[in-house]
Amino acid sequence: MSLLVIDPKRDPERTAAVLDVRDLRVSYQTAAGPVKAVNGVSFSLQPGERFGLVGESGSGKTTTALSLLRLLQESAVIDGGEVLLDGVDLLRLSEEEMRMARFADIALIPQGAMNSLNPMMKVGEQLRDTIRAHRRVMDSGTSVDGRIRDVLRSVELDPRVVDSYPHELSGGMKQRVCIAMAILLNPKVIIADEPTSALDVVVQRQVMETLRIVQQDLGASVILVGHDMGLMAQFVNRVGVMYGGKLVEVGPVRGIFKDPQHPYTQLLIKSLPNLQSKEDFRGIPGLTPSLLAPPPGCMFHPRCPQAMPRCSVEVPLLLEVQPDRAVACHLYDEAQR
Repeated sequence: MSLLVIDPKRDPERTAAVLDVRDLRVSYQTAAGPVKAVNGVSFSLQPGERFGLVGESGSGKTTTALSLLRLLQESAVIDGGEVLLDGVDLLRLSEEEMRMARFADIALIPQGAMNSLNPMMKVGEQLRDTIRAHRRVMDSGTSVDGRIRDVLRSVELDPRVVDSYPHELSGGMKQRVCIAMAILLNPKVIIADEPTSALDVVVQRQVMETLRIVQQDLGASVILVGHDMGLMAQFVNRVGVMYGGKLVEVGPVRGIFKDPQHPYTQLLIKSLPNLQSKEDFRGIPGLTPSLLAPPPGCMFHPRCPQAMPRCSVEVPLLLEVQPDRAVACHLYDEAQR
């Protein structure tokens, strides 16, 4: 087993990536001091790929996703890194350039559809505003309203919902409107931030299947953010597991479920309900670390059943332990000693 530090600037397989995130660092300014919510996150997204960011609440996955769109709250500061979309660094764009890139090049499907849609505007007017704000001219022969009708049909909504206010729609229908808005201008990358968290399991499956179909039709790439490992297993091709603002494991979703390498990933998988055998439900022991005063060394060592003395003093690097599998854990470099 060879160990290679993942260098996003040298890895030749990353050159074709539609999105390349390099050493992203984000902190929140608080009265008690800065909180490092994202601390050196790097990953790539290939054309047409579905990539998942998963972890417990507070792991930094949503902050990572919103950083790519520069939609963080005022107390957040992007301290460093690069977000390259087809070679253009989104973090270096002006506010106006970034505004024009949203929806057109990189779009968001938000977690709370009701909070994202304007309750005072009909659905059709909100979709028209998205097109007008980007000064988009439709292809010859296609009107703005024609494009909106086509997009609504693609997410399995009756075009007549354009005359509805958001409160007149069910939760699943509102989420489909948000998907329609996200794909309206044919973006290259779609970020879905826990898009089914407020829906029942039947509607969840329907919405995710709709997202899969429209993503394939567009040829877009998707980043799915969430904590539901089962949903990740059904939707994404590759997954990145986050803990304490860092990526601790990255790899194909099938490989991670079949043979998780990082102790945190192993415990996440074990915490899933097992329909094959009746066992007591077991969560991960301990609490997530305080990012205001994080533990030294590996962030996970206070909760890790396999912790070694060096884990409390040395920060593990994200290492390639197998082809397309990277893990940040001293168990792997310890084995080479």
